[in-house]
Formats: sequence, structure tokens, C-alpha cells
Amino acid sequence: MSDYDDHIQHTWNLTRPDSDGITIDLWTDGYTVRVDGGDGEASETGRNAVEELLEKYTAAGYRIASSYAVNDPVALDEEPEAEPDGRPEKCPECGSPVEYEASHVTDFREGEAWLCTGCRWGQYVTA
Repeated sequence: MSDYDDHIQHTWNLTRPDSDGITIDLWTDGYTVRVDGGDGEASETGRNAVEELLEKYTAAGYRIASSYAVNDPVALDEEPEAEPDGRPEKCPECGSPVEYEASHVTDFREGEAWLCTGCRWGQYVTA
């Protein structure tokens, strides 16, 4: 359906000799389903919608040519990462409290960091 597939969890390709192929994509959120070809359906009911679409199109004479995992699904029930040891007592710049951020991003770096709640001073947890 597109060249960019980071959002796709699983893809099914269906074919029928007398028509164009159909591609069904289940997105990594586990809910969103998009169809390229066929009736162009879209759904927010996830795997159930995929099963219904596969039944619909196989009953119409399509066959599943391929089915493959593209990316791992999004883990919606993951607990946040535990805060590591070594929290500064206060910001060395302005004295405000600091908070932990698991994936702080700057122009040149990304990673775990302690950030000031006031002036946003930052210190990465690991070198």
C-alpha cells in the first residue's frame, strides 16, 4: 500500500485471476485495518475485522497469496520504565526539582535523562 510500513503489524495479499489483487494491513496499534483494492474498507476493530474481510474476499473467489508479519505490535499495556538510581536532589542551575524522562531527545542525542522542571536543564543518565 505504501513504501513506509513502520505502522503495519501484519499484511495479507489476496489474488483472483480475473481482478486486481487486494492488500489488507493490520496496523501496529492492533485496531486499525486498511484495505487497498476490493471495496477499500477501513476499520478500527482490529483482528476481528481482518478475519471478516478474509472471509468476505475468500467467499468472493480470492485466495490468500501471502500473509506475513511486518513489525511487532505496539505494547499498549507495558509499564513505564523504572526510574534509575542517582537522581539529583535539585537542579544545579536553578534549584528546581528534577524529573526522569526515559527517552529525552536533543539535536544530537537521545536517551534516559534527568530534566529540571523549571529551566529544563538536563543530564543524561548514561554516558
